[in-house]
Amino acid sequence: MTANVEFAASAFALEAIKHAAYRFTDKLTIEIEPTDTRIACRLRLIEGKRHDDSLDNLVAQFRNEVLDQDLRIQLRRDTAPVRNLILSLAFSKTGLHE
Repeated sequence: MTANVEFAASAFALEAIKHAAYRFTDKLTIEIEPTDTRIACRLRLIEGKRHDDSLDNLVAQFRNEVLDQDLRIQLRRDTAPVRNLILSLAFSKTGLHE
């Protein structure tokens, strides 16, 4: 069984989709085909494995995971300057930089 899922390339990072796909490698094989405007994903149940979830349910979980991963990437990007400042201040008082 397969399902096709598409994401707008302007709304979601390819990196987020790859991270989400990795989380489902025990249940699905996922082919990712990016274009300039869309990122198409073909989800296929791994044959020979017992699945507790239907393909429709796994597709919904995958969509939620993509959103979660995309938000994590954005949050990391947005907080990087503050995180780096905190780390630089912490290490500046250790004497390790000399």
